[in-house]
Amino acid sequence: MNKHERKEFIFECARSLFVEKGFHATSVADIIAKTRIARSTFYAHFTGKDEIFSILIDSFEKNLLEKILAINISRAGSGRDLLSEIRAMTEYLLQFLEENADMARLLITAPQGHDSYFDKTIEKFFGSVLSAITRLLDEGMADGNVRKCHSGIIAYAILGCIKQVMIQWLVFGDIENIRDVLNDIIGYNLYGIAQSASK
Repeated sequence: MNKHERKEFIFECARSLFVEKGFHATSVADIIAKTRIARSTFYAHFTGKDEIFSILIDSFEKNLLEKILAINISRAGSGRDLLSEIRAMTEYLLQFLEENADMARLLITAPQGHDSYFDKTIEKFFGSVLSAITRLLDEGMADGNVRKCHSGIIAYAILGCIKQVMIQWLVFGDIENIRDVLNDIIGYNLYGIAQSASK
């Protein structure tokens, strides 16, 4: 195993421990035990578990934001069925979440208030997601496809809805097939629940 392969191996072992035990309950000693390497070898590659977690979250965040920003409300509203267009764009986000369900579960269930570094990392992650949603709303308002609203507050509401749906889907398993109810989820975020909402 060369240096690069060893670093990747340590990284993947740490990731599996974070998912299995949680970030707080995982120690460097746990990672060393799982990888069966010397402590000096671990520190030759990483400064600690915080660095691994940061790399992990940064990578997940980058890929997630690409999928979120691909949901182009302005383009979807250009003379086509808005719900169908948004659904088609959302499929890529859904696929990404399915493929990375372990990381999604870790982030949406992570307990905060125990570690300032961890809290700041989680806060930064969700802050980036909120910014992406706000940007989509602002672009939609500029093009006339989204009604005038306080985009930052509506972004909170949308993220809250998404997080709870993900908990019921990925953590509790209450939603067997997310695609069966995807139109309802998207329709709620687009139109609310009023009978008179125009579609």
